[in-house]
Amino acid sequence: MTDGPSDPVSCVHSLRAYQATIGLGRVPCTISRIWRDKLSYHRCFSLYFAAMMIVITLGCSKDSEHEAKTTQPTTPPPPLMVLILDDPPLAAAIERQWAARADGQLQIQQTTTDDLLSERRRHLAADAVIFPSWLIGELAEQNLISPIPPATLNSPEFGRRDIFDLIRQSEIVWGDRVFGVPLGSPALTLLYRSDIFEAIDAKPPETWGEYQQLAQRLADFRGIDDLQIDESERWHPVIEPLGDGWASQILLARAAGYSRHRNYYSTLFDSRTMEPLIAGPPFVRALEELVAVHRGKSPEMLAFGPADARRALIAGRCAMAITWPSRIEDHGDSPASTGVFPLAAAELPGSRDVFNLGDQKWHPRSRSEDGRATLLGVSGRMGAVSTFSRQPQAALNLLVSLSSTDWSEQISPFSESTGLYRSSQIPFVSSWLGPNFETARMYGELVSDIHRRSLWLTSLRIPGRSRYLSKLDTAVQSAVAGDLTPSDALKQVAEQWQAITEELGVQAQKNAYLRSLGMEP
Repeated sequence: MTDGPSDPVSCVHSLRAYQATIGLGRVPCTISRIWRDKLSYHRCFSLYFAAMMIVITLGCSKDSEHEAKTTQPTTPPPPLMVLILDDPPLAAAIERQWAARADGQLQIQQTTTDDLLSERRRHLAADAVIFPSWLIGELAEQNLISPIPPATLNSPEFGRRDIFDLIRQSEIVWGDRVFGVPLGSPALTLLYRSDIFEAIDAKPPETWGEYQQLAQRLADFRGIDDLQIDESERWHPVIEPLGDGWASQILLARAAGYSRHRNYYSTLFDSRTMEPLIAGPPFVRALEELVAVHRGKSPEMLAFGPADARRALIAGRCAMAITWPSRIEDHGDSPASTGVFPLAAAELPGSRDVFNLGDQKWHPRSRSEDGRATLLGVSGRMGAVSTFSRQPQAALNLLVSLSSTDWSEQISPFSESTGLYRSSQIPFVSSWLGPNFETARMYGELVSDIHRRSLWLTSLRIPGRSRYLSKLDTAVQSAVAGDLTPSDALKQVAEQWQAITEELGVQAQKNAYLRSLGMEP
């Protein structure tokens, strides 16, 4: 029995074959040299296998090192920090959906707009911030939020074309860039009891003049025998929210059709001088008509918000209300919980006349215009990426997911401050509505139409907004209470607005106002 090849040539061929099999190149000691040194083929194999062991050992060492590197646990990314303003129900809904749908950690912090603006901040300790839609200007002007990259805006995930026109073109825009990801914006509408309208053969008014006539017609209405009217409470033909924060919005909604001329974007301020226009004829006329409906008749409305108006309607205390529907209600013992009163919705009235700033005169609108102008930025929620985010792309991905049709149905309706904002949400509109709407699909189409208007007025959203509108709230309430005439009340507001603008800086406010209109200074 032999231990190897019987001759040197066989030794050489065998080693070369083995060398080729394992893919090894030249070894330090070649067979020819071994032969010349007259080493035995046994020594040849011994040296060769010794070399193989070194190579294999080194290879195993490298493989082990590589395996150790690949199996070493990686450090997980830090949790996403999201700051949510003024909306605990929305924060809870987002937290639920994140836990059910997403991986990774999410930390939600909550605060109020008042706290955020109590001092001018230079830093937001968050990756993303979710805020009232009208706050976009304050945050953008302080460089606290970042614009959305074009790649995201054009992505199918963002679904830009699916967003209602005016929200896409104006509400989420500051200057010439998009800063916000929409999470829902309600539109002020005329909600009414369709059973009462049918009983008196009434139709939703098309102008504010018709609205005033209908309110007078309903003033003494106590119903027909088969209609349920709450006699325990004072009856109102119409309820409008005139409390703090809302009286100004109602006036702007009424004045939108009077003030928004197709040739002029600037309505609240002169865009060249920042002189307030709030005491002009369109706003005086709107306030006079508001006072004619409510003065001396509905003092409780001076404390009402949209939710109060909505609850009064579904409780049978009025025939119509300016508000928006919501699934978030404190029904109590109200008949609303059983769906007794059928509700319908209509667009707010408009005007067949418009005031021309150029010649300071009233003119009839053209036949192609129905006189309606949408008021934007009344409420609503949107998200933006913090300028100081450590994970801006992850924050943006989160906001895009929250805004999507898939997620939004389980998030947006839980906030009383939101509404439809995508065409793809219309089939699911019932998620946003209370139990009384029998024509939910029609309401969804109505909201889409409201956001397709060629004329709109954006509620004030420049820095200092709360201060400006607080003065307007007081003026409207004083006029309704009979303490001041509409003209005198608004002249006082104009003086107060001028003082606020000068305090904050005329040029800075002018730049912000131009950006609020979609233009760069």
